[in-house]
Amino acid sequence: MINVDKLTIGYKNIIVVADLNFELQKGHFVALIGSNGAGKSTLINTLIGINKPLKGEVTWNIDSNKKNIFNDVGFNPQSQLIDWYTSVFDNVLQGPLLAGYKLGESKQFTIDALKLLDLYDLRSKAVDHISGGQQQRVQIAREIARKPKLYILDEPTTGLDIETAESLFNYLKKEVQTGATVLTSSHDLTLLEDYATQVLFINEHEQKYFGPLNTFLDEGISLREKYLKERSSK
Repeated sequence: MINVDKLTIGYKNIIVVADLNFELQKGHFVALIGSNGAGKSTLINTLIGINKPLKGEVTWNIDSNKKNIFNDVGFNPQSQLIDWYTSVFDNVLQGPLLAGYKLGESKQFTIDALKLLDLYDLRSKAVDHISGGQQQRVQIAREIARKPKLYILDEPTTGLDIETAESLFNYLKKEVQTGATVLTSSHDLTLLEDYATQVLFINEHEQKYFGPLNTFLDEGISLREKYLKERSSK
């Protein structure tokens, strides 16, 4: 779905991560891990086209029947991206409508996403009259309602309670099992370990590892323990 070749990311003359090489393939749940400031958000923003690469290439290859392949991408940034002048329902409804679905389909996708994120009872509320955590859920629900083939999610569990975070990741796991691809960053390494099939680890301005989760982990060690071990060895 996305091929990254000799990619260097950053801002103007400031290199954040150099020489990234990996491929996001169908049917994988990829955990993007690294410390604060390691470049996770910079990488996500470069993949999605918000930032320009300093060097190298990002090649997209999505089997899409839509005019714009980005209509098959669900993108959740860390910063809030909400239409503040709409209700919860209408905010989420914009996702599938903009992705090209008809109104009837879009309404049903919206209802399903609201129920998944425990927002259905708030559907008539104005988004500026709900909590920050609920606004985060609205943003995620909008992307889920788009029915994308690729999910790129930057810290989607921030502000979510345990039950909602697990519900979200269970849904994403089912999407992966039907051929979707997920790339997500999260500081909740315990949660990531339960769902990820692959790990992309960046630290100290470079890619430290990309590959299967079970290969990354040492025998009898958790993802959190492995991550802390790798960090402390630098």
